[in-house]
Amino acid sequence: MTVATSEMISRALTFFAVLGGVIGHTTVNGQAPGTQSAGSEVDFSGVYVAVYVGEPNIVFEPDVYPFTAQAERAYNAYDPAVADPTVGTDCAPERIPGILWSADPMEIIHEDGRIVMRFERGDTVRSIPVDGTEPPAGQPITELGYSVGHWVGDVLTIETTRLMGGIIVNDMGQPISQEARITERYWREPGENNLQMELLVDDPVNYTQPLKLGRLWGWSPDERVRPWNCFSLQPSRDSEPVDVDELARMLEEL
Repeated sequence: MTVATSEMISRALTFFAVLGGVIGHTTVNGQAPGTQSAGSEVDFSGVYVAVYVGEPNIVFEPDVYPFTAQAERAYNAYDPAVADPTVGTDCAPERIPGILWSADPMEIIHEDGRIVMRFERGDTVRSIPVDGTEPPAGQPITELGYSVGHWVGDVLTIETTRLMGGIIVNDMGQPISQEARITERYWREPGENNLQMELLVDDPVNYTQPLKLGRLWGWSPDERVRPWNCFSLQPSRDSEPVDVDELARMLEEL
């Protein structure tokens, strides 16, 4: 088996595992310590990975989503193969908030006046100013939206608007609109290097009250963010259709 084939199979396994989802239907209990005075910025630099084994799981979400009537209809009718034309490919641009549940490593870099987040998935990069600047007039709607950060004590807070919309957690069907405002909060518990994330979703188009979700990013100083080298199960104009039977045979030989 060639190296290229091995890499494709490895990526395929990861892709199908992510599609399956690792969701914990638990309400977040911990609150970010947001009462400290501003000006005590901490250093979150480093590489973090998903936490799979034991508690907590990769994602925490509400036990019940307070849908509006419109959102409930959309959720009940959701079919990822129909709603998302990128199903079957991991070469499509990633979106906020979906990328925040990535099962692949993420790196945080502190630069002068901004935080850079590098996600292995999709080679996605967020460059976030930490001066509280609101989006300029005419800011376009994009997959990652417009993000701006600030510090409240030891808590990094990031607010994102101008989102393209879609789904809150990949393939789960809970909708999010272009009118949504997303607030991320990152902090470390005392004596720990792991990074807690709390996500607040304020989207009155789809929810009668703000949502609270969360996850844990595990500190992993020996890990690194690698090039994505995506693959697609969708044929391009210049490529031959994927032979699913051949792909299954190669997976069985692993």
